[in-house]
Amino acid sequence: MLSVRQVTAGFGGDRPALCEVSFDLPAGAVLGVAGEPGSGRSTLTRVLTGDHVAHTGTLTLRPRDGGPEIELRADTPRPSRAERLAAASPRVLDTADPVLTPRQRHADVLVIDDAPAGSAAALARLRDRYGFAIVVTCTGPGALRGVADEVAVLYGGRIVEHGRAEDVWAGPHHPHTIDLFRGRDSAAAPSGGPGCPYRARCAYRMRVCDDTDPALDLITVGDGGTTMAACLQYDRDVPDPALLTDRRTAGLGSPA
Repeated sequence: MLSVRQVTAGFGGDRPALCEVSFDLPAGAVLGVAGEPGSGRSTLTRVLTGDHVAHTGTLTLRPRDGGPEIELRADTPRPSRAERLAAASPRVLDTADPVLTPRQRHADVLVIDDAPAGSAAALARLRDRYGFAIVVTCTGPGALRGVADEVAVLYGGRIVEHGRAEDVWAGPHHPHTIDLFRGRDSAAAPSGGPGCPYRARCAYRMRVCDDTDPALDLITVGDGGTTMAACLQYDRDVPDPALLTDRRTAGLGSPA
């Protein structure tokens, strides 16, 4: 299993490319990381494989060969990390029978940035053949339908939604996830200052969104499970409850 905790990374400037990103990836599972260009998804893959040094954060890996747990500081160069977390070009997904290098085949986690549409079947073959976990990025979460076990959505370097893939597809909670499903991605920068970073683009904006930055919180879903979203629509303590939007009447059911 791979555990990523509080990873912040950037390339200079006022806004980091990644901000306190955390997630767990079980052995043999596929995590789809969705986000538009500039969301931080490529930076995340480079931090995981050791090609970019983060400002802060840790990566803890439990090898699939039963070896001792390995803790890696994300803010320290670690070329040997590629033996455990191996990068692969998205071109390996262009064929029905993907071919990997020996290092990639023996990695604990395969990391693929910017998977093309229609690559779910090739990803499933890789997972089933080699048994490693996979972190794969794409623009829209729907591109990984049928193969991803979990989906994390990045916006402005932060995870704004994370949950079981079937829950995200059946009922996305964050407005940005909804927009990605509907093909409304753009490279517009997050709103600055206090408040929700997505507020300028959000169709469900409330007055409280102008001065409150939502945290990534647990939300109960239909079968009693939970997902996570950073949106004030689901905050019971929001000071303006009359402005809450009901997802069912807003047409936010299963995406086409």
